Parts: sequence; C-alpha cells; structure tokens
Amino acid sequence: MEEQRSPLQPAPAVDKTVKGPKALFWYLTLFFTLGITAFAIGGVWFQYINKWFPQEVAYGSVFSPFNQGSLKFSMASLLIAAPLFYLFGWLVRTALKKRTLDAGNKIRVWVTYIILFLTIAIALGDLVTTVFRLLDGDFTLRFLLKSATILIIVGWVFVYYGLELKSTSALTDSKLPKTLAGAAGAIMVVSFVGAFFIVDSPLQSRVRSYDNRRANDLTSIRYAVDSYYWEKGALPASLDELKNTSQPSLMTADPKTGASYEYQVTGAKSYQLCAEFETSNKNLPESSPYSYGSIAYDPGRSCYDYIAQENDAFKPVPARTIPID
Repeated sequence: MEEQRSPLQPAPAVDKTVKGPKALFWYLTLFFTLGITAFAIGGVWFQYINKWFPQEVAYGSVFSPFNQGSLKFSMASLLIAAPLFYLFGWLVRTALKKRTLDAGNKIRVWVTYIILFLTIAIALGDLVTTVFRLLDGDFTLRFLLKSATILIIVGWVFVYYGLELKSTSALTDSKLPKTLAGAAGAIMVVSFVGAFFIVDSPLQSRVRSYDNRRANDLTSIRYAVDSYYWEKGALPASLDELKNTSQPSLMTADPKTGASYEYQVTGAKSYQLCAEFETSNKNLPESSPYSYGSIAYDPGRSCYDYIAQENDAFKPVPARTIPID
C-alpha cells in the first residue's frame, strides 16, 4: 500500500535550479534580443547620419542614403527587442545572484563565446568595409561616423560579455555591467524619441502611399493605352472601354475616393491623364519609395499629356513573293 504523507509533514523542496532546456531558452533569447537591439540602435543612428550627411559615395556613384523605411523598421525593432533583452538580462543576473543558475553552466559559457565570436567578426567586417570605402573615394565624415557607431556598439557588447567570462560573479558584484546597461538604456530611449523628429508620421506615410499608388496607376494606364493603340490602331474612347476590352485588372479609380481617373482623347494619337494628389514627390531623396519616378506631382490636380507610340511588332508584315526554282 502506498505510504500516506502526514498533513503536518513538510512538502518536499521544489528544485528551482535553472538548467537544461530552460537555461538554453534564457540564453538563446538573451542572445537573439541582444543582436536585434544592437542592429536596431545602429540602424537608427545610421539614419541620423544619413540625414545629417546626405551624400554617400559608393561603387562609382553619389546618392542620398536616408531611408524612411529603414528608420521605421529600426525603431520598431528597438521598441520590441530592447525590453525583452533587459528582461532576460535581469532574469539571468538575478538567477546568478541567487545561485539558482550555475555560473559554470556549459550553455552559458558556449553562448557567451558565440556572442564574443560574432562581435569580433562584425568588428573585423566593419574595419574592412571602412578601408574599402576610403580606397573607393568616400572620405566623408558620414561614413567615418557610421564606422565609429558600429565599433562603439561592438565594443560595448565585447566589454559586457567579456566581464561575464572573466569571473563567475562579474555580472552580480561589479558595478560596471549595471553602469553599461543603464547608459545603453538611456542612449536607446534618447535615440528612439529623437527619431520621431525625422521620421514621417503614420498619417503622412499613409497619404504618401495613396499618392504613390495614384502615380503607379497612371503609369499602368499609360502603358495599357499604348498597348491598345498598338493592337487596334486607335485610342480607346474611355477608361471603361480600355478596361473591359483588354485590361480587366487595370486600376482606373482613385484608391481613396473611388472616383475614376480623368482620361481625355486630345488627338488621333494624343491623350491626357489627370489625378488629384495630396503631397509632392519632387524634393524627396532617391532612396525614398515615394520619390520621383515616371511621374512627378504636387498637391492638387495634376495632368499629363501623352502621345501613343508606334510599335513595329504590331504592324502586319507585307507579303513577299518567294521565287520557285
């Protein structure tokens, strides 16, 4: 018969030691969020530098590298990954201090060495890229600041985790790791808040997206009209005729209002397309997804005059006599 435990008998102690899969989960999550956080803060500062120094020399070209999309992605990554990194860092330090996590845990040692290896690899890659860009003609302060940003981030990671390997009590007894973590947290907050001064608001991005869609729609309509003219030798009388005849998937209406784009035949081969825009794309950097492409526009009604082009591929081939021997 199974032995019954007396109600007065104390329950067996629960083993709170962090080991095995749980320790692996903690350290892998800490490592992953560290990588995302480091790349995110670097990405934010890269876009600061791109904004302040707008000309980049690379591969025989000069262009403006500031990118709203990259800045927004870095801000989102920082907002999500940084709190998780600090949370799991706190869990690890607390467990080490309470001795529920063995400082000599093999998982801890392996993951730490992997972090240090990747840190050194990134630093070497950064130095190689710096020398290459200097030899390629980029002497600007902009790229030197980018290189310094990467080296500072890499140096922070190396010092922090180097201390962890130096002694089993470095993360719990030394004040330096806490100081580094506090300083990094302050830099992250300032960088994140400052980014709002150079990033487009969600509303502005939405408006620009609608305008970009309108510009793309007009370009697609232009190609569809040209194709119709090549095949039939005449312009379509309306956008409905164009869409119903040969382009059923063609977008001929404003994506926001639903009103049809304006189309008017002005000659045997000439026609005009018009649309209402809300912003301007004329002064946007080349790296912007909304920058000037085939259509430049300003706020308000914009019209574009086109002439259908001849295409020899649609012309009938004249018959010729083939001599018979």
